[in-house]
Amino acid sequence: MRQGNRVRDIHCAAMPAAATPSPTSASTVTVHTPSTRYDIYIGASLLDDSQSWQGLPQAARAVIVTNATVQTLYGDALRDRLAATYPVVTTLALPDGEAYKDWSTLNLIFDHLLASGCDRK
Repeated sequence: MRQGNRVRDIHCAAMPAAATPSPTSASTVTVHTPSTRYDIYIGASLLDDSQSWQGLPQAARAVIVTNATVQTLYGDALRDRLAATYPVVTTLALPDGEAYKDWSTLNLIFDHLLASGCDRK
């Protein structure tokens, strides 16, 4: 839905909540959307918890969409974990802040997906 020049209510596909067991050290928040639901895990050392990685979809590529702050803190560890499952892992670091949640930034994501050879297969 478009509101002014900002993007609102764009939902990304995610693993269904039932597909992945909750990591033992995490709190779980279930997000419900009109078409699906998925879990967000909150806790320490989840990148090192093997249960965090169960149920990932099969694909030839993975894309990490992040910002510079999160990339600095967790980017290398996340890339390493994903590289164990996906042959190609790319990263797109976007500017931080609400001001960048707009159509231009969404187009940056689309451009990165296309340039990286991503598809729905």
